[in-house]
Formats: sequence, structure tokens, C-alpha cells
Amino acid sequence: MKRRRIIISCIALFVAVNIALVVFDKDGKVDRKSYVKDWSETVTTDMYVKMNKDGVLSSVKENNVYFDKELGTFQEFLVEEGTQVNAGDELFTYRANNYYETKLALKSEEEKVSGEIAAIEMAISTMSAFQVPQINLHINDDDGKQIGETTLPSVESEYMKKQYLAEKEKELAQKTAQLKSIQSQLTELDASGELITVESAYAGKVSMLSQALNDPIITIQDAQLHAIGELTEQERLQVEQGMAAEVTIKEGQTAISGSINEVSELPKEEVAINGTSVYSFSAVFSEDAETENLLPGFHTTIAITTNESLDATAAVEEALFGNYLWKMTEDGRLHKQEIETGIHMNNRTEITKGADPGEWVAEASDNQFRSEAIFITPLKLGKIHWSSIFRSKDKGRAENIVTGILSR
Repeated sequence: MKRRRIIISCIALFVAVNIALVVFDKDGKVDRKSYVKDWSETVTTDMYVKMNKDGVLSSVKENNVYFDKELGTFQEFLVEEGTQVNAGDELFTYRANNYYETKLALKSEEEKVSGEIAAIEMAISTMSAFQVPQINLHINDDDGKQIGETTLPSVESEYMKKQYLAEKEKELAQKTAQLKSIQSQLTELDASGELITVESAYAGKVSMLSQALNDPIITIQDAQLHAIGELTEQERLQVEQGMAAEVTIKEGQTAISGSINEVSELPKEEVAINGTSVYSFSAVFSEDAETENLLPGFHTTIAITTNESLDATAAVEEALFGNYLWKMTEDGRLHKQEIETGIHMNNRTEITKGADPGEWVAEASDNQFRSEAIFITPLKLGKIHWSSIFRSKDKGRAENIVTGILSR
């Protein structure tokens, strides 16, 4: 009984002394240890903020073909609704009422289209020579101190230039096809004197034929598709022309990369105080996108990248404690590091200030971490490379192993 009291007293004294040492150790002379059960490494990765919107595929535009009844008498259609046509394909024939009047009208149209082609070529040449304004960017270190400077072209201006040139190149191709069609009609008129075949200046699918010969007598849906959708007022403030977009076809889950090419500045419906405003937008596919098997009307999900940070430093969510994290330093201590964060994506958060890639950080634990305390981690036998240990020629190998085990 006496022996038991002595043991209990010794234990109580031991605990009391340790508590006293911790409480009254204002100078930090007593080593405190923090147990780190889980840890991870900060990594370099691309971070994105995406907005998902429902959409549907549609033809970029509808092209109308007209017939001037004063030129002659309509003969027959050479295509049917649903026919896929290319520029230069025959659409219909008509018989000229008067050779000279028809030739004069076609010559006038030829001159007009030639002038339009010259204007488009001039616009392309002028825009191609245009230098996109440069933006000066300051390069700062982690403390915000400027350490360098660089210049980059304005991303938005560069996109607008490419978009403009692409549209003008397409317009030039269409006008060139229209000119060839007119010239073909002139050649045929000179050869036959009266019967003329009209060729298509557009590529696409014939969606309408006017059997009553009311203009337009033929409508051709553009072969190029785009995805269209709608935005709320709040979403409209976040989406801009040129933003990257990924269009996923719901039937088959095919994903195609592209970009936002148009965002309406006006709501679809008439504005009303008590109503909601909806804004339309469209996304075009990249030039190398495979769209052969796609059809207008296919429903899609459009993922719009509203913000991005490439080659960002990121940490898992479990390693964040508000606006700081716990770094596991090379000298075996925990360092409480204040950080600034950016984009949140999946289970990772971008660290914009306070951490670099390749640093080890402690994750959430039931134990309280202490700044500058020595940390210990569990011994995970499955992750030890035993073969390399036993092949090592380090003379202090055994001593290091025993020391490591005892420290736990």
C-alpha cells in the first residue's frame, strides 16, 4: 500500500513539474513538440474559375439567295431542302428575257462585288499591319518589391485583332465565290444567249426553298456551327469576349475547345422594372476542332473560363488554416506562415503570397500546432525504401535509425 502511494505521488509530481515547466517557460527553453499526422507538398498547377451554362448548337448565320424577276423567267431548282452545298454548286436556272439588259445588270453586279472585295482586302492589309499596344508589367518578389519589368501585348486587343481578321477572311471568301458565280452567269449568257445557271456563293445546308418564288427563294444555313446560351445580369458582368470556353455535347459527352466570340450588350426581351434581364452569348470552336458529326440543335454544356492563373502555387484545402499554413522546415520545426490566397479549384487553393512550390506543409490535425516547435511524424513502414537503407555505407546509419525511433 505504501509502495503504491509512492508511485502515485511520483507520477503526480512528474506531471506537475512538466506542467509548471510549460506554463512558466516564458523564454522558450523547454522544447515543445507538435505531432503531424498528415502532410502534403505545395505544387505548381494551372488554376481556373469556370462558369457552366446550358447551351445549344446553331448555325453561325443563315445566308439568303435572291432572284430578280426582271432579269428573266425562273426555270427550276437544282437542289432540294436538306441538300448540302459548297460554294460554286448549282442552285437554280432561269431564262433571260433580254440578253443585253441581263448582261448589263450582271456587269453592274460584277463591278459592285469587285469593289467590295477590294475594300475587304484593304481592311485586312491595314489590320494586319496594326501593332497591338504593349502593356508594361512589373515583376515583384514575395514581399511586393519590384525586381523587374516586362512588356506584353494586350490579350484583349490581340484577340479582337485575330477575330476581326478571321471575320474579314471569311467575308472575302464569300464575296470571291459570289464574284465567280456572277462571272459564270456572264460566260453562260454569252454561250447560250438566254439560259443561265446560278451558283451558290455559300457553303452549308439548304434549309428553305420558296416554291412561290418569293424572295429569298433559297436559304442556306452556314456550315459553321457555334454554341449559344443565356446569361443572367450578374453573370453578364463576369463574361467577356475572348474568354476561353469548353463546349461539351451532352449526347456522347464530346468536349470541344473554343472561345466566347459574342456577348450581347442588350437583353433579349424588352426591359421591365419587375422583370429579369437575360443576355445572349455565343462560343465558337477552335480552328482544329472536329465538328463533322455535330448538328444544329444538339444540346451542350458551355464551361466559360472567367479567371485563370497559370503555373500557380497551390496547396490542398486541408493544409490551410484561415489565412496561414504550417510549413515543415528542413531543420524539423513548424513555421506558422501567413499567406494570401487566390483561386479555389477542386480540393486546391492558389497561394499568391507566402509559399513556393515544393514546400512541405502540415495538414489539419486534432493536435494544436505550435510555431517553431519541433514536429514529429508517424513512422510509415510501407514508405521506407529498406533496400537503399541496408545498402547504405553511412557509418552512423544504425545510430540515426535508433534516434529517429526514440524521438517518436
